[in-house]
Amino acid sequence: MKYNDKTVGLTHIAVRTCYFLLAVSVIIFPFLMKAEKGDFYYFSMIAVHGKYLIYPFYAVVPAGYIALICLDKILCNIKRDVVFDNANIKLLNIITACCLFASAVGLVSFIVIAVIYLSIETVLLLAVGEAFMALVVRVVRNIFKKAIEIKEENDLVV
Repeated sequence: MKYNDKTVGLTHIAVRTCYFLLAVSVIIFPFLMKAEKGDFYYFSMIAVHGKYLIYPFYAVVPAGYIALICLDKILCNIKRDVVFDNANIKLLNIITACCLFASAVGLVSFIVIAVIYLSIETVLLLAVGEAFMALVVRVVRNIFKKAIEIKEENDLVV
């Protein structure tokens, strides 16, 4: 039976768009750092503080891609009606690890920037947001794990 929910398809499109957007951001970040006031692509946060943010950003890009790949695989599994499966649990564990890694990089970056250079609260907010996402993914993972246990118990009863 094929899964027929359009929201999964839209989410799949959004995830695959994020592949592209992340690649574009990797390429244009150095150009945005060099932007001057008056340039149409001037973003004060990146232009002023980019030299402090570029290394942490590039450090978390691989984790971002890994998380996107795992999310893509989960969506493919859902489309094939493979929902409550241990493979999805493993993918959710990887996504959690990626979020925690990004959060740790953000927290260390915030501390280094605050102590050595100047305080950029945005980095701390991003680190907290990444940690929160790790928590949310972990809760979803625990729900899936429990559902798998219930499914396996029911399969044994029949």
